[in-house]
Amino acid sequence: MTAETTWLFGLPCSGKSTLAEGLVGPDTIHLDGDYLRETLNTDLGFSKEDRTENLRRAAGVAQALNEQGFDVIASFITPYRSQRELIYEKVDDVSFVHVQAPVEVCEERDVKGMYQQAHDGEIEGFTGVDAPFEEPEPGEADLEVRTATHSEEETLKKINTELDIKFDPSHLFVGRWQPLHDGHRTIIDSAADNGKDVVIGIRDTELSEKNPLTAKERKELIDEVYGDHPNVESTIIPDVDTVAIGRDVGYTVVSVPEEVAQISGTDTRAEYEKSELLAGQHFGD
Repeated sequence: MTAETTWLFGLPCSGKSTLAEGLVGPDTIHLDGDYLRETLNTDLGFSKEDRTENLRRAAGVAQALNEQGFDVIASFITPYRSQRELIYEKVDDVSFVHVQAPVEVCEERDVKGMYQQAHDGEIEGFTGVDAPFEEPEPGEADLEVRTATHSEEETLKKINTELDIKFDPSHLFVGRWQPLHDGHRTIIDSAADNGKDVVIGIRDTELSEKNPLTAKERKELIDEVYGDHPNVESTIIPDVDTVAIGRDVGYTVVSVPEEVAQISGTDTRAEYEKSELLAGQHFGD
């Protein structure tokens, strides 16, 4: 499954980081401008050239994470059009969201007092005070949201709906999947083929005769099988051996039909070589 980057940009204190946190899911990583400034990019200042280098590095990290299967939510001021063009060039699949708020509103939200420090000359090159923010030209941004006039909930809903980035699973299937076989596919497909959003939880089991495939190998096989199902995601989880279900917790526990339960991973492993399993040769037509 292809991963993508959603890049939130706008004035300081416009609400980028708050929205980003609300968009993060199980396989999503938030790249925050402040955090990268404190870690990867401590050698950079706030000149236009350093800002551009900061964003170039951030775009490289986003692309690397996408290639590893992680969606990225990036929140950076990204004040110049040339910088946004650079990101378009560096990240294969990126959508830009302009987080718009009047500078007066941003100043009211500024609990750190950065705007005031910039007005007092204590901070130089501060976007919105003595450094420009170039408003996106028509068609440049994939979406614009206005945080001064819409609630966080309304804004998140708009981003999720219009960019179709929200994954809202209703079904969770947890197993060892050693390997994924036709029995598993029967129960997963019963939900996925009916339009339900599905998460496949892969227990991170230690290697043994009973568990010969690594979690990464199993995830790659599952992602290959369900690559054309945008409503199916897989994730590696701790090796859970007990699940306690309370009373009236709102979950439904469904038993596996007997004919499906009879399909054995042990028998499948005995019949096929590991390379054949990982290539999916054990699946029925």
